[in-house]
Amino acid sequence: MQTTLLGLAIAFIVALVAALIGPYFIDWNQFRPQFEAEATRVVGAPVRVAGKLDARLLPTPSLRLRSVVVGGANDLGKVRADKLDVEFSLGSLMRGEWRADELTINGMSLDLGLDSQGRVDWPVSSGKFNLGSLAIDRLNLTGRIALHDATSHGTVELNDIAFSGDVRSLAGSVRGDGNFMLSGTRYPFRVSSGQSVDGNGTRVHLNIDPGARALSVDLDGVLSFESRAPRFDGAIVLAIPAGLKAQGDVPITPWRISARVKADPASARLEQLETSYGAEERALKFTGLGEVRFGASPLLRAAISARQLDADRFAAKDTGAAEPLRLLPVLRALTAEMPQAPIATQIELNAEQIMLGGRPVQNLAADLRSDTRFWTIERLDFRAPGATQLSLNGAKAQADLSNFTGALSVESSDPDALVTWLQGRSDVSYRSKKPLRLQGNVTMASGRVAIESMKAEIDGGGVEGRVALASRQAGGSRFDAELKGERLDFDAVAAFARSLAGPQTEWPDEALVSLDIDRATSAGQELQPFVAKLGYGPNTISIDQFRIGIAGGAMLEGWAKFNRADATGKLALNSSAASVSQITALLAPFAPALASRLDGIGTNPGPAHLKLTLDVNKNSQKADRASARAVLEVAAPQLNGFATLTAMPEVAALRGIDLDALRRSEFSFESKLSSDHGRVLLAVLGLDRTVASTEVPAQFEGSVTGVWGAPLRLKAKLSGTGLDAEVQGTAEPWAAEPRASVNVSVRGVSFAPLLDLKPGDALAQSMNLSSRVSLTRGKVKFDDLDSAIAGSRLRGRVAMTLDDERNVEGEVGLDSLDLAPAFALAIGAAGHDMAEPLGTGLLKGWRGRVVFQALRGVLPGGAELRPVSGALKSDGQILSFDTIKGGIGGGEATASVDAKQSPNGIALNARVQLAGVDGSALRYRGMAMPAGRASMQLTLSSQGRSASALAGALSGTGTLTLDSARVAGLDPRAFDAAIRASDNGQATDDSRLRQIIDPVLSAGALSVRSAQIPFSLG
Repeated sequence: MQTTLLGLAIAFIVALVAALIGPYFIDWNQFRPQFEAEATRVVGAPVRVAGKLDARLLPTPSLRLRSVVVGGANDLGKVRADKLDVEFSLGSLMRGEWRADELTINGMSLDLGLDSQGRVDWPVSSGKFNLGSLAIDRLNLTGRIALHDATSHGTVELNDIAFSGDVRSLAGSVRGDGNFMLSGTRYPFRVSSGQSVDGNGTRVHLNIDPGARALSVDLDGVLSFESRAPRFDGAIVLAIPAGLKAQGDVPITPWRISARVKADPASARLEQLETSYGAEERALKFTGLGEVRFGASPLLRAAISARQLDADRFAAKDTGAAEPLRLLPVLRALTAEMPQAPIATQIELNAEQIMLGGRPVQNLAADLRSDTRFWTIERLDFRAPGATQLSLNGAKAQADLSNFTGALSVESSDPDALVTWLQGRSDVSYRSKKPLRLQGNVTMASGRVAIESMKAEIDGGGVEGRVALASRQAGGSRFDAELKGERLDFDAVAAFARSLAGPQTEWPDEALVSLDIDRATSAGQELQPFVAKLGYGPNTISIDQFRIGIAGGAMLEGWAKFNRADATGKLALNSSAASVSQITALLAPFAPALASRLDGIGTNPGPAHLKLTLDVNKNSQKADRASARAVLEVAAPQLNGFATLTAMPEVAALRGIDLDALRRSEFSFESKLSSDHGRVLLAVLGLDRTVASTEVPAQFEGSVTGVWGAPLRLKAKLSGTGLDAEVQGTAEPWAAEPRASVNVSVRGVSFAPLLDLKPGDALAQSMNLSSRVSLTRGKVKFDDLDSAIAGSRLRGRVAMTLDDERNVEGEVGLDSLDLAPAFALAIGAAGHDMAEPLGTGLLKGWRGRVVFQALRGVLPGGAELRPVSGALKSDGQILSFDTIKGGIGGGEATASVDAKQSPNGIALNARVQLAGVDGSALRYRGMAMPAGRASMQLTLSSQGRSASALAGALSGTGTLTLDSARVAGLDPRAFDAAIRASDNGQATDDSRLRQIIDPVLSAGALSVRSAQIPFSLG
């Protein structure tokens, strides 16, 4: 027994050793025919192993094949593998079954072809497929697959495939994942498959996830073959998920296309087609049908529609606020961002209503075409706000350059509403009552917009030509325009152009403009003609032709030529007319400020000339500087003079038109003006509402020197009879908060217009004033104020803010103050007749408090207060003379007065008190109070629109108290004299009695120890 067991052990050991080392001594290549025959039986097609063949039994049964080919020599479709490794299940082999624990195929190359009938060119089968006889648990595969279509002569090749998954049976289910390269882009994928319910096909579920390309594909359906022709019935979803970003961290607009698909080699029908473009909560969604035609000329046709879309919500930012949408940029952006289809595409799109720019766009119909390179809008029609029919035909967008071209046609019955919509505004900024028509070929790109062969009727004017604005990759931009027409409104054209293309924030680097308009309108002024040809570029700035005129014969002509390389050049403009008014009308559209100043010359007839010259030459002393000199000469019947501006700017700044550097150049400005009529000069200087005009000769001289943006030194002098003023100091008008500090001196000037007085009013005549005036932080200060007004000297300080509140505070002192004229000036009665309506005076337009004090205050009738003080206050509605105090007759007088506007004019309320005043000091002209001490309390009120109305409506009550008073001309002894005369018979009549009593009555006085007298007015 022991011998038997020992023999079996030795045999087992020998067998085990043979299994371990035996395969290394066996030439497996001699069994190649057997392996190829068995593989051919399983696959059903010829299998040839051209490379090395190796097998192992332990530790696991394995088979290694090199250079395996499936298919005959003449087969169009072949399967090749550089390396095939199989690890078999030992238990299954011992049961006579082929079961692979793991199959690894490296370097696989599969070429499949579709013939002209759509059938798959698979290697010729020598028998029936017997894939079910082989079971595989794990499959690893690398290689390539190519599909060749005989009809279209096209090839789709998947390279660098890597797959790993579980395979229950090659004829059964497969589940795994991997990735492949297609057209240089790697795509990760997941796949699963299994037998269909009826067993006639394979159910396939393929997921392609976003990888290097932000695209996901989900394909789920049944794949079957009929006479080797593939059929597919299922669903497909193509999408770019939300949240993905391109290079530069730029968000990618998400989109999604889903459909039910029934496909065969000839075509595919797309049912239940749904498209979505944009984020889910605000996407543009369409539904419809589609069809794909395969073959030599593949084509995708689709018809999609929507009842209502919200483009404003689609274009809204993350904040939810929608910006104004501009038509052409939006169309260019939409066509440029549309994903390019891999085959030619035709899309019919319809929408009943789209909310765009806050207004509904109706009946949109569009035909889109793509040839895999361009998207073309064959037709785009819709009805826009303003009863506008807009059409765009043949619009093409190039995928790589985002170019957009098309023929545009616009017909609008209400241009107001159209332009308001285009600008994204709620108010109407462009007003026209005439229809608008525009036709032209539009080209737009990321840096270019152009309208060629343009014909337009805008606000009743017609023009034709071309307009283009381009931005170059080097950073430069160019504007070209060539327009010709009989009539054109520049304001209307500018407003409409800004609406279509959007406002330009900067001037282009180059421009060439040619305009030839018989009648042009600008700022309401008609120009006949308007001819201009001008341009600028890196080397030159030129005005080859410039000629404009107005009705009546006024003409403005000029030319210019500047060389930017050496910073030299010249400009000349000349204008002549039969009167100054024609020149101002000509200049109004281009220089409204200058025209308004020249309007002050008046309409007196006589030829007028205006000449502007600008010379820029090399600086002989500084090579890096240029010498620039501009002269404006004015010659008119009532005004002559000139203004000269000189500067030495940097040559480099002139070459580059560097405005910031040019502003840093020091300049000098001088001006001299003279007129035989002072009022004309004052009007030109803008002083006619401050200083009273004169008809005598007057002269003005002024100068400003400094650097733009820095403090400027300024001088100005105005001279003439009744005109003598000087200003000298510094100013910074360019600062964020303008600042200035100047010394002002005025002598013998009438400020009647400023004070709303009549020219002959004594209060405004021959006024002298000097002060140190400063402007800081929006506040004007008059320090060291010294003035002579109506023979009285005024000193002090006053400060006023320039905001809407106009806060005023100050302190002034006077030698003498005439209270009645001052009060009349404050309430607007000065300078007006008694019956005339009151002016504004000081009732409105300011807030604050000004304290005043005078050595002498003159009351109406000649009484005086010595001294007198008080405050003038205003809260913007009520003007108050507060805490007025003054000494009079050894006592004190106090008063307060309030004035405010009311529906019936000015309402006045006053309170007056007298305490311990000598009655003789209280007088009005020839009348006076009795001698003694007087006290009084008085309240007054009135209301009216004129001074006479205020006087007539004056009412009030008061109480007068007299202490130790003597009433002159009232001697009590007159009663005794009258009695004696009566007793003696001397008073024979009233006349005789009067003769007897009068001498006695006037010889003495009535002594009153104390008396209280109530009284009322009105």
